[in-house]
Amino acid sequence: MRQLTRSESVVRTAPSRGGRPARAPRATPQVRRTKPVRTAPVADPAAASAASAARPGRAPRAPFMLLVIGLLCGGLVSLLLLNTVLAQDSYKVNELRSANDQLRQKKEELKNANMRLEMPGALSDSSAKQGQGPDWDEANVITDRSVGSRTASDGQTPAGQERVPGTGR
Repeated sequence: MRQLTRSESVVRTAPSRGGRPARAPRATPQVRRTKPVRTAPVADPAAASAASAARPGRAPRAPFMLLVIGLLCGGLVSLLLLNTVLAQDSYKVNELRSANDQLRQKKEELKNANMRLEMPGALSDSSAKQGQGPDWDEANVITDRSVGSRTASDGQTPAGQERVPGTGR
């Protein structure tokens, strides 16, 4: 028996059939098609819906697609609302920051004004406006050493030290 070449294997003649070309086998098998099942008309619509529900087959796609589209729309609306709330909060934050800056600037201005008023020249001017003046006549130094007065260190030693006799310390 001889081997067939590629061109001969695709189309060849069958000697018993009178020279008709034989079909080459298919690479994929044919799918068997079934005829749709026809049901007899039913007078009761409730029985017809029960019969169609009991029939095996694919579930309808429309309710699932409506569920998916509804979930996507709900998610989109919730993201829009979240974005709106965050935008409102950012406006409030900007307003509060500007108010803080204004208050900080006012605080610095008041601090500078107080420092100017506490300077010696400003103090002497404000005391002159109030009718006060320096008292150059007497120095009010207390020098009276009467019975009840003494200095804080009379007769006391610093903590942790003893007096050494004869040294005055």
